[in-house]
Amino acid sequence: MNLKRYFIIAGIISCFFALLVAKDISLPPVLIIILGFVGLGFIFFRGIDNPQIPLLILTCYIPFSKILVGDFGTNFRALNFTNILTIIILIGWFLKSQRENLPFWEKSPLNKLIYLFILLGFLSVVRAFGWVGENAFLIFIDFKRWVTPIIFFFLAYNIIRDKEVCKAVIYTMMFIVFLAGIMAIRDYMNFGVSASSLEKARIGGITAQPNQLAAFFVYYMFLYAGFILTYYKNFRSWFLILPMAVAFRGIMVTFSRGGYVAFACGGLGLSFFRNKLLFILVTVGLVFLIMNPQFLPAGIRYRMNMTLEEKDYVSSELEENLEPSTARRIEAWRGGIAMIKDKPLFGVGYGLFPYFLPRYNPNIQEMDAHNSYLIIAAEQGLPTLIVFLSIVLLLFRYSNWVYRNTKDKFYKAVGLGFLGGLSGLLVANIFGSRLNSTEISGYFWILAGIIMRIYRNEMR
Repeated sequence: MNLKRYFIIAGIISCFFALLVAKDISLPPVLIIILGFVGLGFIFFRGIDNPQIPLLILTCYIPFSKILVGDFGTNFRALNFTNILTIIILIGWFLKSQRENLPFWEKSPLNKLIYLFILLGFLSVVRAFGWVGENAFLIFIDFKRWVTPIIFFFLAYNIIRDKEVCKAVIYTMMFIVFLAGIMAIRDYMNFGVSASSLEKARIGGITAQPNQLAAFFVYYMFLYAGFILTYYKNFRSWFLILPMAVAFRGIMVTFSRGGYVAFACGGLGLSFFRNKLLFILVTVGLVFLIMNPQFLPAGIRYRMNMTLEEKDYVSSELEENLEPSTARRIEAWRGGIAMIKDKPLFGVGYGLFPYFLPRYNPNIQEMDAHNSYLIIAAEQGLPTLIVFLSIVLLLFRYSNWVYRNTKDKFYKAVGLGFLGGLSGLLVANIFGSRLNSTEISGYFWILAGIIMRIYRNEMR
């Protein structure tokens, strides 16, 4: 693969998607269909020869898939750009593996755990069918959306076999994180500054939801830090501070308290794996800011102060000083814990947490759990949560192994950056369900596949 040429193409495609989202451009249905067939036809025939091309295009598209559904104006759930690209990649890779005598579906240390994770999730869907009746199809569609990003792990692991392809994908991710930050800042300048309330000022950007957008930045912006800390002797690497600052500003304009805390924990995790002295310095810095909040940016300070306010919301002593949204979350967590105690092994069924919540806690109405770990355990059972946490902890292990043992600086930077993102991910999902949509979790699974491919290649 010609890295420079394909990265330029990926940049142009990414900018095109960003322009459609930023300007809210709606193309005529006929033009969408024509461009869709012509574009997908080209991608298909190029993908048969080289599946890395549609994989790179998929990388460009994933963050914009929430807004640019790509259903060609049909509103048909299964017909969308994500599914079509995934199928094209699978077909192209199968044909290439046959031509070049390569394994189509190679084993990795995570394969069995991921299979088990999907299987347990599917069984929870089956259990949900008995409760939802005619809406069973919608539950299955939601489950399919949850599974789709996981498939990206296998695509990345099997197809991204050489360094040049890995570079193209990683650089594309980093460029799109920068684009997303620019778009968020632009939206805030155009709409957020003049908003009548803080809630209206919060920016959702490419994810259409502020907390999700903050999680997106936290997961992937530490790739910049990984390259800075690995290539620190190269003066050019320090220019990556600019896109990292843009991404941080993107977190700020979401006014997401969970995003702020997750970013801090991501920085702690990154510094811990990089250097213990750096970890101590970062820890001291964070403690200083906590003790002296006047040095924090005004927006962050104001938003964090909103967590506590003198306002009775429910009767418990803990929540008398909590603002309403925080108090509701705690009530939802109490209901979720009651669900887990009642059905610890199998849960109540996929997607049913909001509907069962009032049964387990009459103080709260139907709402999301606002905690990934709680909702997995409540809907799918504690064994499913254990499997998921095992996957994440193993990714910590293999990413750290890559960072410590590879002699390749590029791979070191990717491993270190992913360690920072994983640290932030663990914390971000305490405050919400931040891995349940393609635009958020797609890159996570691709990076996981890349890490496992690097690990396998280095072990050889």
